Amino acid sequence: MNIAALILAAGSSSRMGEAKQLLPWSKTTLLGNAIQVANNSTVDKVFVVLGAEADRIQKTLGPQSQEVIINKNWKEGLGSSISAGISEIEKSKDVFHAILILLADQPFIDTIYINSLVEHFKAEDGKIIATQYGPNLGVPAIFDKALFSGLQALKGDEGASKLIKSNSEICYGVDPKKKTTDLDTPEDYAIFKAVNSKNKT
Repeated sequence: MNIAALILAAGSSSRMGEAKQLLPWSKTTLLGNAIQVANNSTVDKVFVVLGAEADRIQKTLGPQSQEVIINKNWKEGLGSSISAGISEIEKSKDVFHAILILLADQPFIDTIYINSLVEHFKAEDGKIIATQYGPNLGVPAIFDKALFSGLQALKGDEGASKLIKSNSEICYGVDPKKKTTDLDTPEDYAIFKAVNSKNKT
């Protein structure tokens, strides 16, 4: 059973004021960290969707094992990046039975958590294995191949949560244990970078 990871990193980071994909995190960047986490997990291949400042960001990725997808319509919103990513993965010579969707700006999501999502999917706990946000479910989430067409049909700012909500009967939620903090502002970054540095010492 092949599972692809799709890391969404196409946004312009308007609230951050600079490309947050390139902000230093540990010994790499926020995007580099997401790629490392995915590559170290039990998924079979890693794809990254870029949009804003794609050329600049792609040059920083180095020799890590990932395939880059460029979303020329990134200004339309998150849904367009998911759709672009699914479309390109469907064209791949590899056959994938599921796709794990990740965000580049959730640096506390780790390999252990990703592997737990994969384990629940392989145990057939649901066609969608999603992350719990209180009463709601969202990404990181794994979607069975049967949902690929629904993901590809997303538009504008429609995120994967729309598909999760409309398919709640086949969803399984996983507690992320406070790992889902996302970094949207300079204040967020300063606070949680300090927390990360403290945890490393």
